[in-house]
Amino acid sequence: ELEDAVSGPDYASLARCTQYAHFTPEFIVRSMWSGLQRLGWRGGRVLEPGIGTGLFPALLPAELRDQVHVTGVEIDPVTARIARLLQPRARIINADFARADLPASFDLAIGNPPFSDRTVRSDRAYRSMGPRLHDYFIARSIDLLKPGGLAAFVTSSGTMDKADCSVREHIAKSANLVAAIRLPEGSFRGDAGTEVVVDILFFRKRKPEEAEGDVTWLDTDEVRLADGDEGAIRVNRWFARHPAFVLGTHATTSGPFGETNTCLPRPGADLAQALSEAASLLPEAIYDGEPEAIYLDDDDIDGGGESLPNAPVIREGSYFIASNTALMQMVDGVPVTVPLRKGRSADGVPDKHARIIRKLIPIRDAVREVLKAQELDRPWKPAHVKLRIAWSNFVRAFGPINTTVVSTSEDPETSEVRETHRRPNLQPFLDDPDCWLVASIEDYDLETDTARPGPIFTERVIAPPSAPIITSAADALAVVLNERGHVDVDHIAELLHAEVESVIADLGDAIFRDPATGSWQTADAYLSGQVRDKLKAAEAAAGLDPVFERNVRALVDVQPA
Repeated sequence: ELEDAVSGPDYASLARCTQYAHFTPEFIVRSMWSGLQRLGWRGGRVLEPGIGTGLFPALLPAELRDQVHVTGVEIDPVTARIARLLQPRARIINADFARADLPASFDLAIGNPPFSDRTVRSDRAYRSMGPRLHDYFIARSIDLLKPGGLAAFVTSSGTMDKADCSVREHIAKSANLVAAIRLPEGSFRGDAGTEVVVDILFFRKRKPEEAEGDVTWLDTDEVRLADGDEGAIRVNRWFARHPAFVLGTHATTSGPFGETNTCLPRPGADLAQALSEAASLLPEAIYDGEPEAIYLDDDDIDGGGESLPNAPVIREGSYFIASNTALMQMVDGVPVTVPLRKGRSADGVPDKHARIIRKLIPIRDAVREVLKAQELDRPWKPAHVKLRIAWSNFVRAFGPINTTVVSTSEDPETSEVRETHRRPNLQPFLDDPDCWLVASIEDYDLETDTARPGPIFTERVIAPPSAPIITSAADALAVVLNERGHVDVDHIAELLHAEVESVIADLGDAIFRDPATGSWQTADAYLSGQVRDKLKAAEAAAGLDPVFERNVRALVDVQPA
């Protein structure tokens, strides 16, 4: 079915990615966020290499959502498209992480890098170490952190236990290991079908003046086996010295290449509870990074909300004025101060150019506010007033936005006369993505070098949205999902002028009521994710109310093999 649903190249890409992708159980992701909050992390710019469909940002604690902007890198184009749909606030880059051009300005790196023995050779900066794929993801991500930033990664036990410590040494040059938690084999069995032993690693990037931290984790030590045998195995010294962070028992097992080390689950132990308790042992409030305020691009925000933005939004490349009145520009998703030219230096923006930019910013913001209000069919007259004031202020200071200086020159060989048009009031603003939108608002007369307000100052320039055509319950469901982002059976019934019970019957298996929350969900949402847990909840609910029997039937059909 999947092969029929996607293109040939997309299917091949998905097939390649399944070699390395392991889907992280939700309880592990939640514990990692909980651990980071205990460390004192309070928001900022987040990097997730190998973001997949975006489980980590999806499970971000509610109190951090408005304080975080996620940049996710995903090599598979289909998965990247899914991530963009599921995480509209995030910046999703469809690229090979080894070739992705990223700024070293993140406050947190987090994720579950793809497990693989494949050696990364494509990044020259790391080639001498010959890192495995997952080790490379961790090392490079930490290098992209700001001083004081944190990292939290799920990785195979080889990252910590392997005899070759070159990757660990590379990390230790700039970061300290805060803690490591070892999970027993089978921790991923329910979600990824793998028996691999995994570790959760927490790092903190040192600030320039800080001395190197404890480096004992670079080496391994012998630990006795729990089964009473005389033998011992070598594990990372961190785990040898911190047994409370090992959520299983050290052991050996026979594999295709002989005897290997493993970590066996403790009989009857609740792994989720044990992990939560281990996370509570992490040091408190050690985070001392300096996250900057988050400015989100309007195109990165789900447009289904009901209210207009109260402040100008910041798009990539846009100029804006910070709360401290500094002139800023959004570069690679990061707000940076626009350098001003000093003295005779050729570097930086000239003072007059900076003043022009400052005057054009409120014009741009007012134009976008007018357009947004008209697009949503909201009152736009207040935005018209803002626009006229901002434009008048600019014209008084610098003349028309489109002021044009015409010069001519004669080619000495052909005697051809060339005419050059220069726009001194727009030239400083050319890097802003809305430069030509701003230029379009006035009617400029080149002969007199004067301008008058264009139609946007007084008229509606965007037609009101057409009313949706609703002829069925499915149509009404689509409209409600577009407007509100979730299933609202009461509103669907209002649109159809029907009873709620009738709407539910008409929609059939397109929607399901979650007995755990009481909310209605689309079939795609309800029949995915933690389907084993959902089946248990549905079976319990069906024992009390037969209406949930259809939930049970549907969930049985989607259980993993």
